[in-house]
Amino acid sequence: MALSPQESGLLSGIRVLEAASMIMVPSVGAVLADYGAEVIKLEPIEGDLNRRGHLIPGMPLHDYEYCFLPDNRGKRSLSIDLKAPEARAILRRLIEGADVFLTNHRPKSLEGLGLGWPELQAINPRLVYAHGTGFGDAGEEIDKPGFDSVCYWARSGLEANMFPLEGWLGHLGYGSGDHATGNALLAAVMMALFARERSGRGTRVSCSLLASGAWSNSVMIQAKLLGAQFLERRPREDARSFTSVYYRAGDKRLFKMAIVNTQRDWPKVCRVIGRPELAADPRYATLADRTKEGRMKELIRICDEVFATQPVDYWRRKLEEHDVPHSVIANLDDVVADKQMAANGVFVEFDDPVLGRVRAVDTPMKIEGHAKTKPAPAPRLGEHTGAILAELGLGEQEIQSLAARRIVADHAEPSAPIPGPQ
Repeated sequence: MALSPQESGLLSGIRVLEAASMIMVPSVGAVLADYGAEVIKLEPIEGDLNRRGHLIPGMPLHDYEYCFLPDNRGKRSLSIDLKAPEARAILRRLIEGADVFLTNHRPKSLEGLGLGWPELQAINPRLVYAHGTGFGDAGEEIDKPGFDSVCYWARSGLEANMFPLEGWLGHLGYGSGDHATGNALLAAVMMALFARERSGRGTRVSCSLLASGAWSNSVMIQAKLLGAQFLERRPREDARSFTSVYYRAGDKRLFKMAIVNTQRDWPKVCRVIGRPELAADPRYATLADRTKEGRMKELIRICDEVFATQPVDYWRRKLEEHDVPHSVIANLDDVVADKQMAANGVFVEFDDPVLGRVRAVDTPMKIEGHAKTKPAPAPRLGEHTGAILAELGLGEQEIQSLAARRIVADHAEPSAPIPGPQ
């Protein structure tokens, strides 16, 4: 099988089949494509559900399918009905020439489609089979539907400590747990490819949102596993550490500090707030002194009064001057204009056939000596269906017949308008 290679790169010659929707597993394909792998996205006739993510009530309003863009740049889209018997022969030929198969279908679905690991291993023993799941590979819940908001955030315990005492938690970032889990699955894929170089055989790798969420929350979970005593939560004004709370500057912007090396940084904070005498005050000189009943509360009150006197840019300069770890609580206007992000290539630019010149969030890793491929737009649904099938040896008449019977579709096929949850 001769498939068109991706632009030359570190992973040039690696062919990836992606039978996955939404974010977690497609994010793995995004990184592989960035480093030169050819990634063929197998989309259902109606398209990846994430093409309609922007239609979910409450999401930012835009006509373009922006949820789909970051994790699908540079891929080729083959729109195909995997349930159709005629699709089996096409899939077999694709699998024969693939290096990696990415999927997040549930186990029952994979079994029904004939896309389980034993079946694909028999077709291609060198294949690396990567399965991203919500709830893992075992147990009663493996076939439950799973999204990052429930598996990664809520189930892991990460979200529980984020609730304010007096109210509800706001919206979490769309797909933020998916990307963390996708990076873990990517690492497993790359280790499996490395192992294949030694053994000549592929293997199955997996990662779940559930396990990734637990890993992200591992310090607190470890404390519970060891029977540590957890302290009751307190309101902000009586917090156990004056450096762990948010402060509001005179222009109402919020910022926070991160004081880990307390003895080194305590005098710095005193100088920032214009109270250097507090560093030697016997009530506050050491951490033990500051944690005595009522003293943290007093420090919070002092900082509140001082920080309210100047705008956040003033405090940012003072904190930087004294080398105190800190950050303004950035809004999205701040993020897209962030000079440090721009300097580090967090955003890439490319020409999109619909939007024109576009800035997008880049995949986060860099490899010295190996540049990423030239950024490209996300494919239209089924944009490469005809070309890929022709590369497999199918004739024009056969391709047209498959399209007429809706076994495959090209980019002219509109996405079905699937609304978000009601």
